[in-house]
Amino acid sequence: MMVFLFWLGFALLMYHLVVYPVFLWMANRLNKTPVVNAIKSDLALPKITVICPAYNEEKHIEAKIKAFLALDYPIDKIKMIVISDDSTDSTNEIVKYYTDRNVELVVQTPRGGKQKAHNLIEPSIDSDYVLSTDANSLFAPDSVKELLKVMLSDDRIGIVSGELKLIKNGKSDSGEGLYWKYECFVKQMDSSFASIIGCNGSIYLIKRELFGQIHPTAIDDFERTLHVLSKNFKAVYAPRAVVTEEVTKQALEEINRKIRIITREWFSISRYAHLLNPFRFPRISLILFSHKLLRWMFFLFLLMMLIASAFIQTTFFNILFFLQLAFYLIGTVGLLAQKHDKNLPGLSLVSYVTAMGWSSMVAFFNFLFRVDITTWNPIRNKEN
Repeated sequence: MMVFLFWLGFALLMYHLVVYPVFLWMANRLNKTPVVNAIKSDLALPKITVICPAYNEEKHIEAKIKAFLALDYPIDKIKMIVISDDSTDSTNEIVKYYTDRNVELVVQTPRGGKQKAHNLIEPSIDSDYVLSTDANSLFAPDSVKELLKVMLSDDRIGIVSGELKLIKNGKSDSGEGLYWKYECFVKQMDSSFASIIGCNGSIYLIKRELFGQIHPTAIDDFERTLHVLSKNFKAVYAPRAVVTEEVTKQALEEINRKIRIITREWFSISRYAHLLNPFRFPRISLILFSHKLLRWMFFLFLLMMLIASAFIQTTFFNILFFLQLAFYLIGTVGLLAQKHDKNLPGLSLVSYVTAMGWSSMVAFFNFLFRVDITTWNPIRNKEN
């Protein structure tokens, strides 16, 4: 029984990390790449509203606004609304300085989180499309046009996700950078196969008619994607539409953020559980199960392998058990070192995997015991 448990955990882990991406890659080789035409004239460009929730972003909001103003897009057809979530620093004052340049400030009081901020301004949006972004993610000048090229290539597309490029600032890296490269590859394969099942919250473009009120505790980029898919529209990845953001320097920084995100994604999928029906949504259900559900159950496969190898009394499994213990011990040591602002050479990826395993486990039990999280405290606001 324990041998079966070990190999089941191992098989599910390998299916999620290796077999599924390889299957997508092989399947996509049989598909024709859709044609994405260049935008011929600025005269025909649609109107876009850029919405940017912000909480205590005084260190980043001015750079964000300047990146918006530098976009290669007609200024009379695009505007930016910064929704300050009852910020207590100088965020509001900085935004007010730019309000005569197609930038609007809306203050949400009391503080309610990103989703309530979106719901607050949603009734007043009168553009053709809505572009959602984060305060610390800087636009590439051509990013909006790249999103539109993809959006206009197919009437069935309802939402388009751009690409977040993580910039390594300094020598330290939480391991997030390597993971993100893998995640972007899988997302590209998902998009080519059928559809992505989660947009990038730092840059996505959605048709106005699909941008409605959202559950106040939802993960916006994930739940909006599920909503679009449930309406039989496609969600597509546009890797040439780029925003940049600094990579986290410590895996420890990622734990609370990942717990919050995965917890709320569990609640989102419970509201759109019909998308897991393989008879109604054959390809979408496959992607949701293989890419998301198995990702959230990552901790369970690791536990299955650890517990099973502890009870199997053979030399092979004894070695595997101690190797796993050593891996998690090294990861924990790396996390504790990071807590004291020290990054031990070669341990960043081990620490990141350990942190992600812990985060997915806590998030799963949060969902089981109906513990939800609404507001957020950006990691970057804790910098000295």
